[in-house]
Amino acid sequence: MHMMTQYISHNEGQEQFPASSGSSLPGNEAEVTHLLLQHRQLSELMGGILPPTLEPSWGSRVLAIGWALGGLVYEMAWRYPSLDITGIDANTQTVEEAQTLVKDLDNVTVFAQDIHLLNDEVFPSASFDLIKLRFLAGNVTPQQFPPLMQSLAHTCRAGGLIVWTEGEWPITTSLACEHLSIMVQKGLQASGRSFTPGNSLGVTARMSRWLGDAGFRITQSRAYAIDISVGSRGHAAFVLQVRLSGEQLRTFLLEMNITTATEFEEIYLEMQREIEEEQFCGMLYLRTLVGVRL
Repeated sequence: MHMMTQYISHNEGQEQFPASSGSSLPGNEAEVTHLLLQHRQLSELMGGILPPTLEPSWGSRVLAIGWALGGLVYEMAWRYPSLDITGIDANTQTVEEAQTLVKDLDNVTVFAQDIHLLNDEVFPSASFDLIKLRFLAGNVTPQQFPPLMQSLAHTCRAGGLIVWTEGEWPITTSLACEHLSIMVQKGLQASGRSFTPGNSLGVTARMSRWLGDAGFRITQSRAYAIDISVGSRGHAAFVLQVRLSGEQLRTFLLEMNITTATEFEEIYLEMQREIEEEQFCGMLYLRTLVGVRL
């Protein structure tokens, strides 16, 4: 689930794009601000919102999916003002937050749309030159990925590109963190949403197959190893993400009868303590694929 994969590094001394002028973000403003900052830092850590070797041409039509609170669409629109960007998400509250964020940008449109219900009435064939996907595993099941990629291929013109990033569970020296990752994996398996029979998330291993079967030829495959150990630039962001993910993890694990409220609280508090210890070490792995539509 994506709440266990979006851990990123602090970035000092790098270019930062401005916040949306005059925006008033709904919800918990402090947490929203932290999440948007984390998105920016992740993009910088990975070399930019798009792989460094990609430079979209003037007027390119872009479809963005998996942009959380709007950080992805906002950053793409700000960094590439020549692009015509469309962002979709099924969650109306998420869309409203993103619309608030991008309201001062004239090259981005955001609206509510179920990504599993894309047809010619929503987007005609070959509507886009570039499709940007990020961290879909939390909301898309293994069974849904193949038809989703097929529908995205239909909306992408021949020769157009898809850029897709996913992550895996973090590897850490915290026993409680490893225990919690295994519990979440069991929950995914119990709900039919697991990508592998083992203890890893496993989504990154299947990305190439899904894209290839949908008619994309893989032109780039990049792996990123992000240090989240104490003393690293990524540690504070990791600690923050653990705090922000607590309630979502608790709800999911209780719904799947993987744990009890008491057991979860014990493990979660122990994990928070362990990841703050001086000897804590951890790594997070991400993979980005670039495919061209045949």
